[in-house]
Amino acid sequence: MDGRIFEAKRGHYIKREKVEDKINSFFGDYRKEDGVYLIDDFMAFKLMEIEVLENKNKKNRLRVNTESDMDKADQALESKRKLDNFLEEVTGYTPKERMKKAKKKAKES
Repeated sequence: MDGRIFEAKRGHYIKREKVEDKINSFFGDYRKEDGVYLIDDFMAFKLMEIEVLENKNKKNRLRVNTESDMDKADQALESKRKLDNFLEEVTGYTPKERMKKAKKKAKES
């Protein structure tokens, strides 16, 4: 599965139960296949895939992959806001903090 990987902020822990609760409250119904949470047809997203990557002796990480529906471009901003709010709840990082972290990582590589 492709997608972006998100780490938790200090003091936050990504737990499966918390992720399931937040997916349900932000996006509604989902299905689970091989440890990947799938949300079909949510606003401007045709498909969202969310996976908790577990590490031994480390904090878990979250992988998110989205597939956009260009026919619903008018809902894109609201869809992105919902996804940002979900990620902030689960990881503890605001969109601005995640952007800074991504830029820093890109500079290092």
